[in-house]
Amino acid sequence: MADQDQASNWQPEGDDSAERLLSLTLTLLSNPYGFTKEELFKSVRGYRMMIESGAKVDALNKKFERDKTALKEMGVQVVTFTRNSDMEDNQQSRYFIPADTFVWPKGTNLTPNQLRLLELAAKVWARASFSTEASRAVMRLKALGMPSDGLDLAGFAPRILTNEPGILQLEEAARDGLEVTFEYRTPDHQVTTRVVQPWQVRHVSGQWLLMCWDVGRNDIRNFMLKRIVSRISETGNKFNTATSAQLEEATRRLNEFTDGNVAVLKVEPKTEAWVHYELEHHTGPDGEVTLNFMDLHLLAEQIREFGPTVTVVSPPELAEVIRRGLEKVVNLHA
Repeated sequence: MADQDQASNWQPEGDDSAERLLSLTLTLLSNPYGFTKEELFKSVRGYRMMIESGAKVDALNKKFERDKTALKEMGVQVVTFTRNSDMEDNQQSRYFIPADTFVWPKGTNLTPNQLRLLELAAKVWARASFSTEASRAVMRLKALGMPSDGLDLAGFAPRILTNEPGILQLEEAARDGLEVTFEYRTPDHQVTTRVVQPWQVRHVSGQWLLMCWDVGRNDIRNFMLKRIVSRISETGNKFNTATSAQLEEATRRLNEFTDGNVAVLKVEPKTEAWVHYELEHHTGPDGEVTLNFMDLHLLAEQIREFGPTVTVVSPPELAEVIRRGLEKVVNLHA
């Protein structure tokens, strides 16, 4: 009976404008001969969902025109081509984005390793909301001539897929203004219950964190997702989603904090650590790299996973935490 109730309450995942615009852009790039509106409405998930929900053609056309305007404002040139014989019927007009007008910002250059990271991201989000659209995105990047050789990162995917299972739930809570609660373990191993209003999930210095308003502390806080040690539950309370000003202030505080936490490492080139820390163009002449970090203990835990490919130059506290962790592993398996 419970299964029947769940089935009757099931609703398809809603349309997301960012995903729809991405899908529309990639579709329009994929064929130099363009697509008619009818073809686009069947190909792009957001429009297809409108059709399935019974939307009228006028509503589809209005959304398509708004999407074209949005793309134009972002600098994407959508070209409309209508044959002379079809001038009386704009449904036969074809739309496309000329490949030579869709270029990366000046100075941007994707390396083979970075493209492989895009492929990895597609695999990660295939388990989440992007799914087929992300896979198509990577396929079309390749169709545009981006290189796909480089390191084979497929073996890294399971670690990324299972690290922070609460990412999607927290993103949805931030989007919908839903207050949540969870158990949080501090570096000294104390576990406390936190009630927060999620603002944004971010990836900073190799770690995922939640930027939020801490209800109990009545202030902005950042929580490392790795330190959440319980299920994330909704409290039932709602809040107004974060404003741009609030996010800017939270980001300023975060940057101020990470700027004060500096680690100097030696990383073996072309290793998993090299890719993880995005070091293709950030290595000094002495082979050392400087990183900012959020959490000393989590950074130490991460570096231990990379084994001898990473050596700590400073701070000494980081090297000491890594040493103690390795000794603990040896003692447990002696």
